Amino acid sequence: MTETNSIFLKALRKEKLDVPPIWYMRQAGRYMPEYRAVRKQFKNFLDMCKNPDVCCELALQPINAFNLDASILFSDILTIPDALGLGVEFLEGEGPVFKNPILSAKDVKNLPEFDPNELSYVYKAVTNIRQALPSDIPLIGFCGSPWTLAAYSIEGRSSKDFKYTKEFIKVNENEAHIFLDKLTDACFLYLKHQVTAGADVIQIFDSWANLLDEKDYENYSMSYIKKLIKLLKNDSETKNIPVILFARDPIFNSNVMTESGADCLSLYWRVQNLDLNFLSEKVALQGNLNPKILLEDKNTINKEVKKILAIFKDYPGYIFNLGHGITPDINPDNVKYLTELIRSI
Repeated sequence: MTETNSIFLKALRKEKLDVPPIWYMRQAGRYMPEYRAVRKQFKNFLDMCKNPDVCCELALQPINAFNLDASILFSDILTIPDALGLGVEFLEGEGPVFKNPILSAKDVKNLPEFDPNELSYVYKAVTNIRQALPSDIPLIGFCGSPWTLAAYSIEGRSSKDFKYTKEFIKVNENEAHIFLDKLTDACFLYLKHQVTAGADVIQIFDSWANLLDEKDYENYSMSYIKKLIKLLKNDSETKNIPVILFARDPIFNSNVMTESGADCLSLYWRVQNLDLNFLSEKVALQGNLNPKILLEDKNTINKEVKKILAIFKDYPGYIFNLGHGITPDINPDNVKYLTELIRSI
């Protein structure tokens, strides 16, 4: 377990710090040459995720390269649908593709009970990473939000508009909610096992929050995130574990997100005009540099970082992160420059 003097954990406890803790979404990934060297040994991305020793190696790569303040489990949000028999594969140039997507109300009814032991390879990776990390570097476990997992499972692949998913939940509203309930319970069991294995913090990725209008978001996503966080906070083994919630490009005011019960909100890069007075003391905040800034020159990076640090300099519980994940075209030298810049300012 991580020492409580970790500045990342202090920020999650809403303590004001002189220098913000730093970690980056997708900090282990294709932008790093050492990651690419490992990735080419595996035909299917999910096969790599099922190797706990390799996941440990990949999780440690950015910690060693950039001296970051938190590590995150190397895995994928689609492990739960795969464990439910939906047959997730990652095809080059296409991303995730489901062999057995949810095509009908009957498919929802025929889903097996989620067995968390099906994902024992994830918990082994958590344990490996936790044991390999210094005691003052916390480990973040994670899952996709129930809505995000449902959207992928129904659509059967990634999509720009998820048109089939939107039509499915209208025509099969009752079954959609049954499916979301099952996914919520599965997420809880999955996260609980991650915590037991050594995760110090949990992040929930609502990667498809932007597909829904405000009413549908409450109905199909936020209500299940609230339920999931409540389950975590009411369980003896997970009640003290901080929860971070990331919503991608939400169309609603960030104040709404405080109702989720999360300890920290991870801000998408487009989120602007925050009501910091309202949010202060309610939640820690994480974010939210546009990853594309890291494709620019050092002067531009410097200017944009100073803007963000000026906004959050007096906020009690601020973590520097990106407003989405590091993309494969970013130069690792710029990630190193960014990290050192934040600490020097």
